[in-house]
Amino acid sequence: MRRRTIAHEILLQGVGLHRGTPVELCLRPGEGGIVFSRGGVRIPARTEHVVDTRLNTAIGADGAVISTIEHLMSALWGHCLTDCEVEIRGDEIPVLDGSARPFFLAIREAGFAELSGEVDPLTVHQTLRVEDGPSWIEARPGRFSLTYEIDFPGTAIGLQRFSFDGSGYEAEIAPARTFGLLRDVEAMHAQGLALGGSLDNAVVVDGEKVVNPEGLRFPDECVRHKVLDLLGDLWTLGAPLCAEISAVRASHKLHIALAKKICGAQTRVRGGRP
Repeated sequence: MRRRTIAHEILLQGVGLHRGTPVELCLRPGEGGIVFSRGGVRIPARTEHVVDTRLNTAIGADGAVISTIEHLMSALWGHCLTDCEVEIRGDEIPVLDGSARPFFLAIREAGFAELSGEVDPLTVHQTLRVEDGPSWIEARPGRFSLTYEIDFPGTAIGLQRFSFDGSGYEAEIAPARTFGLLRDVEAMHAQGLALGGSLDNAVVVDGEKVVNPEGLRFPDECVRHKVLDLLGDLWTLGAPLCAEISAVRASHKLHIALAKKICGAQTRVRGGRP
């Protein structure tokens, strides 16, 4: 895949989903991979810099942490952007409407610039699996595809399953919003999370009812959002992936654990021990 970046600067403002504080975000053309910066500290958006996976993916270096990068990273994946400078004034990427669509549209409007050089895809040569109780995710040899399953019995979410082959991201994945159960809100607040969440930027489910007046964007919006998150988390690999991915009730923690396992397997192959 040819390396590419944005053609023009993008400015975005909003609040953070978990901290609830105002944030300013600036995306600029770059040539050194996807690199975030905060307060002068540069943090490559790579798996080895992930420092927190509690209900979001956060990266950090030299004492600086930037949270909730997954929606923006997913939009960058959707445009096959391998290089970009992302400067943030705040500690978290703005949630905007809770999906990747605002990022995706802003990036498309900015346009693209082709760079010299290619990015070789990462190929999975054997099944790699990570488990956490009944939750799991695995990568198998094959062409790129994702299949994700979630199950929230007794709620409006229920059992949902979605498969994605990499095509139709803008229509099928980007609009899917983050979601949560109303009964979990107090617990998240106690952890200092979801402080900026509202019906404007999240799907909220109370038992068998969707609280949002406008309802859902898709009948299976929640599992589509999990695919959105996974795409963003896997883009911390810095390269496209040749693998069949399956996930059941997974999380950012498992997404990143799988990414690290894929990185480790690539190192072994390069070292002559597939």
